[in-house]
Amino acid sequence: MISMILRLFLLASIISLSSCVIPRQEWVYYGQKPQRLKAKCVYKIEEKIGFCKGEYFLTNKIQPFSKVKIEDKKSGKSIVISTRKGNKSCIPEKYKRFFNSEDYIVANIRVLRCGKKNIGKCPPSIEGFASWYGGKFHGRKTASGIRFNMYGMYAAHRTLPLGTILEVTNLENGRKVRVKVIDRGPFVRGRNLDLSYGAAKKLGMLKKGVIPYRAIVLRCGY
Repeated sequence: MISMILRLFLLASIISLSSCVIPRQEWVYYGQKPQRLKAKCVYKIEEKIGFCKGEYFLTNKIQPFSKVKIEDKKSGKSIVISTRKGNKSCIPEKYKRFFNSEDYIVANIRVLRCGKKNIGKCPPSIEGFASWYGGKFHGRKTASGIRFNMYGMYAAHRTLPLGTILEVTNLENGRKVRVKVIDRGPFVRGRNLDLSYGAAKKLGMLKKGVIPYRAIVLRCGY
C-alpha cells in the first residue's frame, strides 16, 4: 500500500514539474475539413533573454514572423516585437536602457499573433509538373527546420515562401490534396513541385512518378 502511494506521489510530481517547463501550445489551423492542416504554436513561455544586434526578437522556440509581448518580470516593463529564427533568445541591444539591464532579463513572453500571412508575394496559382519523394529523405531536416515526414501532407518548391499552403490538383485524374511547403526543390529540369509520399498517394501518382498539376495558393507563407 505504501509502495503504491509512493508511486502515485512520484507520478504526480513528474507531471507537475513537466507542466512548468513545457510551453503551453495551441493548434493553428489552415484550410477546411477534411484536409485541414495544423501546426503547433507556443502561446506563452517564460525565458531568460539576452541582448544582440538587429531589430527583431531572435528565438528558436516561437514561429518566425510572430508578434509577441515581452514583459520583464522584475520591472514589469514590456515591449511588442516581431520574431525571427535564431539559435539563442535575444532582443535588440537598444532595449538595454529601457529595461535597465546590461546582460539579460527574465521575461514572460506571450504570443499575440502566430506567424504572419503574406510574408512574401505569392501568385494566386502555380502549375507545371510535380514529382514526389519519400523514404530516402524521411526523418531528415528540411529547409524550414522541421523533420521530413514522408506520410505527411508536405511539398517542396524552389521559391514559394516556406509555410505556404497549396491545394494541388492532379490534372490527369482530378484528385486534390492540400499541402504545406516546408522544403526547397525539386532541382530537376522540367519539374517545379515535389510532393511527399503521403500527398502523392492521395493524388494517385505513385506509379507514374511525375504528373501535370495546377495548385491554388490558399495561404502565402507562415
